[in-house]
Amino acid sequence: MEGCLKAGAKSLKFAIRNCQQAPKAKRLCPNSKDAEINRFVPLPEEIEEEILLRLPADSLNKCKRVCKWWFDLINDPSFINKHLLRATIENRKPPSSSSSSSFSFFLKWIIPQELSGEDNYNPYGNDLSKLVLSLVTVCEDNDGNDGYLPCVIEQVNLPPIPVIEGEDFPTNFSVFHCNGIIHMFDNVKNWTSILLNPALREFKLVREPDLPLPPKYEDVMGCGFGYDPKANLYKYVKVFGDYLFEDPVAMVHTLGTNSWRKIKIDVEEDDDCFLQPGGVYCKGAYHWLKTSRMGNTILSFDMSEEKFRSIPLPDHHSRRRSKNCLYILEVWKESVVLVNRTERSSFEMWVMVDNFGGIEGSTHWIKHLKIGPLARSDCPLAFWKDDELLFETKDGQVMSYNLYTKKLRKVPLSGGVRRGYTCATSCLSSLVSV
Repeated sequence: MEGCLKAGAKSLKFAIRNCQQAPKAKRLCPNSKDAEINRFVPLPEEIEEEILLRLPADSLNKCKRVCKWWFDLINDPSFINKHLLRATIENRKPPSSSSSSSFSFFLKWIIPQELSGEDNYNPYGNDLSKLVLSLVTVCEDNDGNDGYLPCVIEQVNLPPIPVIEGEDFPTNFSVFHCNGIIHMFDNVKNWTSILLNPALREFKLVREPDLPLPPKYEDVMGCGFGYDPKANLYKYVKVFGDYLFEDPVAMVHTLGTNSWRKIKIDVEEDDDCFLQPGGVYCKGAYHWLKTSRMGNTILSFDMSEEKFRSIPLPDHHSRRRSKNCLYILEVWKESVVLVNRTERSSFEMWVMVDNFGGIEGSTHWIKHLKIGPLARSDCPLAFWKDDELLFETKDGQVMSYNLYTKKLRKVPLSGGVRRGYTCATSCLSSLVSV
C-alpha cells in the first residue's frame, strides 16, 4: 500500500502542476481519455483518494480543477470528514512521528507603531486598518536555538465589507476555532460575527437573528460556534439576557440555512451575572465561563441535543472573585482546561474530566501542572499544540512556552504587538466550507 502511494504521488504531483499551468481545455486527469494518459501511473480510485487525503486543504482546493471526478470527490461530505479526521490526528502527533511537520495558529493583533497615543485607536469604531490577521505556520523540523519560533507568517486579508453591512462590523473581536473555521466575535458590537476558513479563503458574516425579542433581551451575553456530530452540521448560538440572568434565552442558527430558532436555557438564575466573551468548542459542546455573586461556573451548550447545563469549577475556584485572578478556558488534548493566574507571573492548569458524556454532575477536575513563574508573561492566549502555550508579554511580544521543556520562544512579529488587543487560536487546515 505504502509503495503504491509513493509511486502514485508523482502522478498526482504532475496533475496538480498541470492544473495550475495549463488552460482549462487542456487539463489532464489520471482518469482522462487524453492522449497524454500514458504519462500517469494508473491507480485505483481508492489509492488516488488516499493520496489526496494527505494534501492540505488549500492544495485540494486547486485539485478540484483537475477533473470532474476529483471535483466531485473533494466536495463530497464523506471525503471532507475523512480529511478533517486525518488532519486532527496528524496535528496531535509529535513532529518526529508525524508525516506533516507543520502546525498552524491564527492571530489577531495590532501594530503598536501605528498608534501615537492612547486615544488614537478606538477599538469600537469601524477602522480595520490597524488590525492585523495572521496565519502562522510553525515548522518544527527547523528548531533553531536563536530564541525564535521557526514559522512562516502570512497576512490574512478580509474582503471589502459593504457600507450597509459594515455599520456594526466587529473590530475589537476575539477569535475561536472549530474544525478549520475561525469564529470572530465582538462582545460590544455583538450582533454581527465573522466565520472564516483561512485555508479556503472563505468568509461569511453572520447577521442578527430575524426573530423578534423583548427589550430585556437586547444584550448578547455570549456567542459560540461548533459542530453537531450526530447531524453532521455546524451551528451558531447566541445567548441573550441581562445582568440578572433572568429567563435567559438562546438563538440557534444552522449553517447553510437562513433561519434562527429560540431555545430556553434551563439553568439556575444568578444575579450580577455575565459570560466571558471567550469560549471554547470541545467534543460536540460549547463552553463559556460564567461569573456571578454566587460563584464561577461553566455554561455548556450541547450542539446535538441543543440543551444547556452548568458545570462547576474546582471548589476553591468556584468561589474566587479577585480582580487579580485571571481565568481562561482552552482546549488541550481534546479536553476543556481552565488556566488561572495564581500569582503575578504563575499559572495553574486544570483539566476537566467527563466520563459520562455530558450527564449533569458527571464532571470533575484534575490539576495538571503549574506554569511559571514566567518573568515577562502577562496573559495566556491559546494552545497551538498540546505542549505549546502562547502568551502575550508585558513588553508587547507574543511568546510560545513549552509545558515540559519550559522553553520560551518568541513569535517573530515585526515591532511586537499592542498589549491587551491580541487574540490567538489553533487552526487546522480543513475543507469545511462556511
